[in-house]
Amino acid sequence: MKKLFAVGLVLALSGCGGGYDSLPPLVSDGNGGTIGAGGTIGSGGSKDDGDWKYGSVSNADGIFSLSARIDATNTYTVPQFPNLNQRSWIELEKRKMAVGTISKRFLIFAPEEVKCTPGCQIRIKFNSGISSYNFLQRVDGVLTPANDQLAAELFDKTTRSNSATIYLPIVGLSDEVESEFNLRGYDEDKMKFISE
Repeated sequence: MKKLFAVGLVLALSGCGGGYDSLPPLVSDGNGGTIGAGGTIGSGGSKDDGDWKYGSVSNADGIFSLSARIDATNTYTVPQFPNLNQRSWIELEKRKMAVGTISKRFLIFAPEEVKCTPGCQIRIKFNSGISSYNFLQRVDGVLTPANDQLAAELFDKTTRSNSATIYLPIVGLSDEVESEFNLRGYDEDKMKFISE
């Protein structure tokens, strides 16, 4: 009877787990890190960080362009197709220029036509402060700051803020679309040239 009880106890305890097999598996975070049992990202970030995507372009002389993209956390309904939702995004770019300087670009992709022909004021709220900025729409749904100085200013505000809301006047919608962005977790090292 004691042997039967001991075998039953072993079986009961082995079903409870408690070892490493009870921890959730490591999962890729999409940025070269992993999310483990504690829910933190192995590359040093946090699970509350925004979903930044990074890229680079190079030629025979090395990397000359670095980019970072962040998608809005919400979507909006396309006016012509009520069953279709779209998501806007911000793209940042740093580019080495021929004169040895580095330019900063800031782009908003709607991706629907915006009431901005050819220019307009777009309101953007960084953290809790809201301002209007001059933008141009040379291609439907792609908004660029009116000048290089403004592009650099918006680049810096994006990389130094935790959140942003861009108010987009989409053609066919009576109200502005509030595209919200989680800007946390921007990796400055991934947007640095070796010479910087």
